[in-house]
Amino acid sequence: MGRKKQDGESPEKPRRARGEGSVFQRDSDGRWVARVPLGGGGRKEEYYDTKREAERAKRRMLNERDEGRLVTERDQTFEEYLKYWLKAHRAAIRVGTYVKYHEYLKVRIIPILGHVKLKKLKIEMFQSLYQKWESELSPNTIRYIHGIINKALNDAVKWRKLVYNPVQGVELPKPSKPKNVYMLSEDEVGRFLRCIEGTRLYPLFWMALLLGMRIGELSALKWSDIDFDEGVLEIQRTVSYLCDPDVGHFAFYEGPPKTRAGYRTIHLPRDVVKMLHDYRERQEEVRARVSRWKGLDLVFCTRFGNYIVPNNIRLLFDKLLALVGLKHMKFHGLRHNASLILRLMGIDPVVRREILGHEESSMTDGTYGHSTSEMHRKVADMIDRLFGGEEV
Repeated sequence: MGRKKQDGESPEKPRRARGEGSVFQRDSDGRWVARVPLGGGGRKEEYYDTKREAERAKRRMLNERDEGRLVTERDQTFEEYLKYWLKAHRAAIRVGTYVKYHEYLKVRIIPILGHVKLKKLKIEMFQSLYQKWESELSPNTIRYIHGIINKALNDAVKWRKLVYNPVQGVELPKPSKPKNVYMLSEDEVGRFLRCIEGTRLYPLFWMALLLGMRIGELSALKWSDIDFDEGVLEIQRTVSYLCDPDVGHFAFYEGPPKTRAGYRTIHLPRDVVKMLHDYRERQEEVRARVSRWKGLDLVFCTRFGNYIVPNNIRLLFDKLLALVGLKHMKFHGLRHNASLILRLMGIDPVVRREILGHEESSMTDGTYGHSTSEMHRKVADMIDRLFGGEEV
């Protein structure tokens, strides 16, 4: 007979069955498995390189199970989980961001790791994959894809699909510096402006070069955003032309500016106010002749009043650069040149940041802080004048 419990004695804790859970070596790959029964015929398994690690994991899992903290949901493959995760975030992120996430996961992650069970993902899998990418992708692209994966797996932990994030602690390549943007000289700025004068989208290129407006902001600009009496315009939206991966066709997507700082008011030079006023009158003449005009109130639009495909603007920009004999650069390079022009004009750094719609001055004077050989030549000339230009 067992010992009779005395009055006031605390009840005994339930004992685990002897040998509950097991550790043994797998024949297929030589790893050790920690296995814990869950009841109802289910079980939880984790895999390790050494027996000691597996035994330690078994004890941890038993404690987590008894405390109700063990993740016991049915195993999903990584592909199944990523598709679920994307769908869950679709409404909370920008369309362009969703398209990027979908494309990188579809092309770079799912073909390699999509078949792996979510709970069997290991840091070594991602480390090996990132190292393989180093010969194909830039460091910044690898870091961006890692950011997507890390966020997805952090959510898996938060949603109790995983106990820990297997990608935490992975070694990443150092960020790479952005490629140099071609900066126009004063003469080249003048040549470009003279070249575009009279073209159908002359004000658009002018505002991109001298006010630093983004292509999506220009494409989404409406006449109602411009106050001709006060000489100001409000940037309140942007537009993108993207292929929705869920339906498989391209469409225009109007949304908020890229950042909170993207919402901004720009005071326009008098010449630009007159330029836009004249441009509006010409547009009204075209509109009067078109029966199928779309009433979108767009400043820059097609001959039927619809959004312009951004890539068509870029193609026209390429032709104009070639026509004037300037070095090729991306349309976004105009925004970098605008930053330089504003700085050369002596505009206060805070005002420059607000005109460009940056959240941090470090972006304005760091990423967008460029110089030209002409500027360096002027420094050398100033030193010559200061010290008399005498040879040592």
